[in-house]
Amino acid sequence: MSYQESNERRRSNMGFKTVMDIGMGLFYAVIGTLILVYKSFGNMNIPAFLAYLLGGMMVVGGVLRFIKGIKAVVQDKKDINY
Repeated sequence: MSYQESNERRRSNMGFKTVMDIGMGLFYAVIGTLILVYKSFGNMNIPAFLAYLLGGMMVVGGVLRFIKGIKAVVQDKKDINY
């Protein structure tokens, strides 16, 4: 396998991982937000501290994963331009 083929294969795998990071980051952030909102305004059958802990962790983790995906897109665009 040549260097160019190896580099193209790595880029295609990186694209899928980047899309997954962005998509799952948004998913986690939305689910975490829903948990926080429903616990505040609705009636959930779990303790408040557990709902806030779970919701907060999901929001923070989702935002960080989304940022990781965006950074990969920006880095990939920089690599293409040079």
